[in-house]
Amino acid sequence: MSGSKSPINITNADHISITRTHFANKGYRVHSGLQFGCELVLYADEPGRVHSDFCVHVVPPDGSLDFRMIQTLTRLVVSTGKTLIVAHVKEVAEEIVEDKKDDMLVTYGEPPRRYVVEELAIATEHAPFRHKNVMKGVGMQIKH
Repeated sequence: MSGSKSPINITNADHISITRTHFANKGYRVHSGLQFGCELVLYADEPGRVHSDFCVHVVPPDGSLDFRMIQTLTRLVVSTGKTLIVAHVKEVAEEIVEDKKDDMLVTYGEPPRRYVVEELAIATEHAPFRHKNVMKGVGMQIKH
């Protein structure tokens, strides 16, 4: 087992911290998303100047994520005019590090390990900013 690292117990708080660093490195201002039902929210500028555009759900270390969670979070963020980003943290093997750009990697922990955060943006056609206020006929009903 020369050259391989021993397994490390990484907590959900660690995943959130790694994800926070990832988005901060991309230029976002990252804040707690507790009031929106997710772990993080992302601002393109000072929170006093702009609204956040994204809510981030960080997949827990066990990788569990079911359809009901995605559906619930998507409905929540649509009602607040945001887009959901599901973030999955993965440790990067040393032999793969050379293939990744440095700005994509987050170094975290003791001993230091390298991680990459995979992002999946989930939007819905029902987001309020995607529809004009036009009357549409649906069967015998009229939608506003």
